[in-house]
Amino acid sequence: MKVLIPENISDITLGQFQKYIVVEESGEYSEYELSSKKLTIFLGLTDEQINLISLDDRNELIKLINEGLSREVAFEKFFTMHDTQFGFHTNLDDITTGEYVDLMNYNSDPESLHKLMAILFRPILNKDMLGNYSIASYNGSNEWAERMKDTPLHIVNGALVFFLNLSKELRIATLRYSAHQVQAKEQRQQTIGSSGDGTQQ
Repeated sequence: MKVLIPENISDITLGQFQKYIVVEESGEYSEYELSSKKLTIFLGLTDEQINLISLDDRNELIKLINEGLSREVAFEKFFTMHDTQFGFHTNLDDITTGEYVDLMNYNSDPESLHKLMAILFRPILNKDMLGNYSIASYNGSNEWAERMKDTPLHIVNGALVFFLNLSKELRIATLRYSAHQVQAKEQRQQTIGSSGDGTQQ
């Protein structure tokens, strides 16, 4: 029996990872059963095939899958899937209202990661020699979400690290802006109070 083993995280798809997370978080399975689910989901083995594997081989396969899942990855701006090249959102500072609302709704919950990826990555329309590119306009996450389940997991993880760092920076910037607005309002009120403007005679 020939088995394709995911040597690194790029050999695992987002859809496989989502299936496993559902199983893991259900709390219905023992540790041994969970390891069998890993072999089924990530290697495509049936229960009958798993039972024919020696215990040493089984343990080695699970070890290799765990290593593949735990490897750190770098952010990648482009990837090709099903003959389509996808590019990361060109300017998250200038997102549309629809994109913003969906980004806040989906966040980084495993069950909605394919929808998040459909916002962050879209098909590239044009690309020049300098690396500048444009992506397809956003028409809701449903347009690409199901296909995004085939995204290699290293692309997803790299984008999540980038996105979560950016979200953190945006939250900090928003808090600073809000604090500045409150301070400016208090200063205006103090100025008005000390000058006597706006008080009744």
